[in-house]
Amino acid sequence: MAEFDLIERYFNFHYDFSSDLAKTSSKNSNKPQVVKGIGDDCAIFEIPEKHQLVTSTDTLVDGVHFFSDLQPDLIAHKALAANVSDLAAMGAKPLAFTLSISLPDVSEDWLKGFSEGLKRASELFKVPLVGGDTTQGPLNINITAYGSVKKGRLLLRDKAQINDDIWVTGFLGEAAAALDLEDKALESKALSGQKKLTDAEQALWNALTQPIPPLTFAGKLTKLSSCGLDISDGLMADLGHILKKSECGATVMVESLPVSDALVEVVGMEQAQQFALNGGDDYQLCFTTSSKHRNKVLNLAEKHGVNVSRVGSIQPEDVSIQLHGKPFTSNRASWQHFYKD
Repeated sequence: MAEFDLIERYFNFHYDFSSDLAKTSSKNSNKPQVVKGIGDDCAIFEIPEKHQLVTSTDTLVDGVHFFSDLQPDLIAHKALAANVSDLAAMGAKPLAFTLSISLPDVSEDWLKGFSEGLKRASELFKVPLVGGDTTQGPLNINITAYGSVKKGRLLLRDKAQINDDIWVTGFLGEAAAALDLEDKALESKALSGQKKLTDAEQALWNALTQPIPPLTFAGKLTKLSSCGLDISDGLMADLGHILKKSECGATVMVESLPVSDALVEVVGMEQAQQFALNGGDDYQLCFTTSSKHRNKVLNLAEKHGVNVSRVGSIQPEDVSIQLHGKPFTSNRASWQHFYKD
């Protein structure tokens, strides 16, 4: 199959930009828009004066970021989710994304599944595909996502203040624990409907393969917070980026970490807390706010159906991990690229 035939068949979602532009222009002429998507050498964005364009890119490598035998629709979902999670981490609203993919060969069954998963994810996150590239080579997936945010409403890593509360969204540790379920999960899929995973294990597997970043909540959060990032390498590793950039320390309360009933059922409470501290692939938010905003954060989360947990506070220096006021030692390391023993 020729490259442009492949793009037309699997990656042209026929997003109606003109209709969307007319609809939103009548409501708010100050809203950033995609003017032109797939079909020309470049996509065209319209960015009003009071907004800024933000962008993020991630590469997913076969055997490193996803299992080779994983269903292609789930690979597509996670590839896009990882990028829109970065937009959420900045408080930005998704605008569009591009896809560059290298394929060892053209498997129409694989491409059909990948395309369907990518289209579902793009509709779920309300972000259209506007271009990209395809080439032959080892399976690699690169997505670049674009978003928009009002000036002065960004979540940044260097804005934490002493005595700020530290919050996280969602539940932590599920995706990391699910890595141990690979063989069982893929065998379950191969059994054509025969259930292999327990309900709790399936919940963990879903968290790993189909993460859903809290996009809408993140966009509204910028009224209460100016400091945040997404949790992709593990809470302590990612919180560490905030502490380094903001030149401060923190106290983290392990008993306050949000661990799900499913995670506790599969690995027990002690290991659940270890996964929550240093797991990875959560694609949730870690953010800080003034303590005076506690009720507002809780009310905003309830309004948008997001679970939030206050897990610690920003301190002048040093990092203290405590369980009921006593020092707690982690037996796991966070995810590290290029890690060597």
